[in-house]
Amino acid sequence: MGEYYHVTSKAHKTRLIFETDQDFIAGVNELALCILKFNVTVLAFCLMSNHFHFILKGHGKECMAFINEYKRMLSFRIYNNRRETGILRNVEIHMDELTDMEYLMNAIAYVLRNPVAARVNMMPYYYRWSSIGTYFRGALSDPGDKLNDLSLRKRVAIVKSRRDIPDGYRTDMYGMILPSCFVNYSEVESIYRYPSVFLAFLAKKVETEFEVRTGIAEMITYNDVELTAMINRLVNAEFGVKDTSQLSSEDRMRLCRLVRRNFGASVKQIARILRVPHEVVLSIV
Repeated sequence: MGEYYHVTSKAHKTRLIFETDQDFIAGVNELALCILKFNVTVLAFCLMSNHFHFILKGHGKECMAFINEYKRMLSFRIYNNRRETGILRNVEIHMDELTDMEYLMNAIAYVLRNPVAARVNMMPYYYRWSSIGTYFRGALSDPGDKLNDLSLRKRVAIVKSRRDIPDGYRTDMYGMILPSCFVNYSEVESIYRYPSVFLAFLAKKVETEFEVRTGIAEMITYNDVELTAMINRLVNAEFGVKDTSQLSSEDRMRLCRLVRRNFGASVKQIARILRVPHEVVLSIV
């Protein structure tokens, strides 16, 4: 099957990596340039305000080198634009190998569903900062300006580099390199085979199962509303009941440990949401 990896950064708790549309555009362009330096294929990506996700194909060391270079490029731009240092220095990177086809299909769907899980108020196909719009387009082709047809001054203004650019790279009207230029969408289409299968995976609520299996749940910060929804799904899966009100005292204690382990929630947040005394949660987690 080859070597496939889901790579994600831990959500930054105090700073936004991407604050403005221009930050997101630059982040996509940096990804398009970074991929040129490594023997790595991008199958899917999603940039969120305080973290990012990639599905990569390549050798593990090469994929990690790629992600470290991408972090370096982000850090360099953030320093130049905001004079902020160290934002990404200690951001943890989690890389999980996707060892079977269903795991891979769920992982791609998980990455592309991120705006939905984060409750961004739009359909995922309208989220500009991911690769979701590149798949199953049939004969449709992306319009846009061919980067190499632009003057050197305009090209450097867009990509912030004088390096050679592939002839196939095009940009939209805002100066963002189109994801279809550097994402291997044809391989993703061959993985799912049919648009109906792809849409079925996108419609699945894969977050709880995938995050627990990969161990990245603890890297993600949830607000109370989000965590409550995740807990209710966990309660249904683990205990076979609708919500926490139907749990026995013993099961509620076990749930505290599960929430701590699976979602990395703080003792205060667990106590608040599950209505268990703080000292009791502290003693069992």
